[in-house]
Amino acid sequence: MNTLKQTILVLSYTLLAMVSTTAHSSSLEECSLDTITDRLSNQPELSRFEQLKTITVLSRPLSSEGFLLLTPQSGLIWQTRNPIKSTTVITASEFKQFNKKDQPLSLPESADTEASQVISSTFLAILSGHFDQLKRNFTAETSCSNGEWQVSLTPSNDAIEQIMTYIHIAGTDHIDEIAFTESSGDKTALQFFPEEAEPIAEQLRKYLAK
Repeated sequence: MNTLKQTILVLSYTLLAMVSTTAHSSSLEECSLDTITDRLSNQPELSRFEQLKTITVLSRPLSSEGFLLLTPQSGLIWQTRNPIKSTTVITASEFKQFNKKDQPLSLPESADTEASQVISSTFLAILSGHFDQLKRNFTAETSCSNGEWQVSLTPSNDAIEQIMTYIHIAGTDHIDEIAFTESSGDKTALQFFPEEAEPIAEQLRKYLAK
């Protein structure tokens, strides 16, 4: 599995950006990437996630689960615990991965680092709730009603479009679900559940220093 596929599968990613936005709302409440970002200003530090990935060449989807930790420095630690442990650390300045034995993984020399950085920055912006940063690389359609919101993102950046074709996000005062479709046709659906488990959070923070 190449580096970009690993990045997408684990996360995850980060984007520092700005995009043309079209918005519609089924209610009178204001609904834009900026207002949704304001609503997500208190994203939970720790969340449990469940992931279901549908691969075109497989008859059954692949499921996994683990934890996501957001750091005060606007970074994240994403750890899959089942079926196989793996850990990814993404900040504005670095991208690190660790295997099931917590050994660091090196990116192959052939990796497209520019595309990896754009994808990583996209998912960092999404998962940290900074939707206003997506305006550069996506066209966005937003919908808000009764305290719930949805965002559909279509890439306007060629590097992203070669990796994925569509991202859908939904939530309330935190992100509830993310679904995205890769250029290969593979699809991933994620659900998030806020957690209050300090021992898990503390264990994940240690990866920042590895």
